[in-house]
Amino acid sequence: MSLSKYIARLQRMDYLIALKATGPPDDFACKLQLSRSTLFETLQEMKSMGVDIRYSNTRESYYYADERRIIIRIERINEKR
Repeated sequence: MSLSKYIARLQRMDYLIALKATGPPDDFACKLQLSRSTLFETLQEMKSMGVDIRYSNTRESYYYADERRIIIRIERINEKR
């Protein structure tokens, strides 16, 4: 998988988790066009980065348990020559 596709996946996951609109795991995987196992692998990777992601059985959605999120950006660094 290319880096740009992986970043796009993380951003889409972040967006749905932040909205608490993931649905149950099978629905979340379907929304992302991923297998269930790939979804769980990616969630585990996000958690290993220090993001506290939990699942609510009541809401049937993943959510962020605190204020930490993954933000990916590309910035231009001006070099002084």
